Amino acid sequence: MLVKGVVFDLDHTLYDRYATLCAIAPDFVCDMKDCISPSLSVDAAANLLCEGDRRYIYFGWRRIFAYLCEMGMFANPPEYERYKETLLRLYTVHAVPYPFTYSVLSSLRERGLKTGLITNGRAEVQGCKIRLLKLEDAFDEVLLCGEFGVQKPDRAPFDEMARRLGLANETLLYVGDNPMCDVAGARNAGYIPVEVLTAGCVLPEAVPAIYRIRTVEELDKMLKVIADD
Repeated sequence: MLVKGVVFDLDHTLYDRYATLCAIAPDFVCDMKDCISPSLSVDAAANLLCEGDRRYIYFGWRRIFAYLCEMGMFANPPEYERYKETLLRLYTVHAVPYPFTYSVLSSLRERGLKTGLITNGRAEVQGCKIRLLKLEDAFDEVLLCGEFGVQKPDRAPFDEMARRLGLANETLLYVGDNPMCDVAGARNAGYIPVEVLTAGCVLPEAVPAIYRIRTVEELDKMLKVIADD
């Protein structure tokens, strides 16, 4: 199977969301101090933020918020919008890459493969993450769905990325963690999906990708497997 390019998701793929939530926790507790349970330590808050994400990230932010309320994070639960906007703002201040992120991207370019990034979410937030991670020059093309106007799993962002790269959809890998937005979206657009199992969240109804890796550090080996298929 001929692969000419690799396109990535960002969160839970090239960006360590759990390590970032731990980095965010002290500011989150401070900013929400009128709501946070007084007995909750910063470490405990970090653990709850990570566990909520791990259980419910594919079910939406409201479900994560409900979990945090159920688990006693808040003595006086804030409005959902305040919780969400606080986290989104902090995501523009803290961003932690996986330790292998830069070496993986560099090795793909050394192979002569084109690289791209398609990420859902608000354009200003995702753009800040990319700058904080120093990934501005790491890709041939970057598509922020919030700026583009259509979010994954719609096939439009995938088709647009292929057009920008000048490559046929079927020659592109899409590497991401979300079974619906990334795997199903890429599959429906004619890409070759590679599922990254970093998040830990499960959608029972989702059809898994044929190609699955624990982290993008295993992508080099996976490319060899795909080339032989």
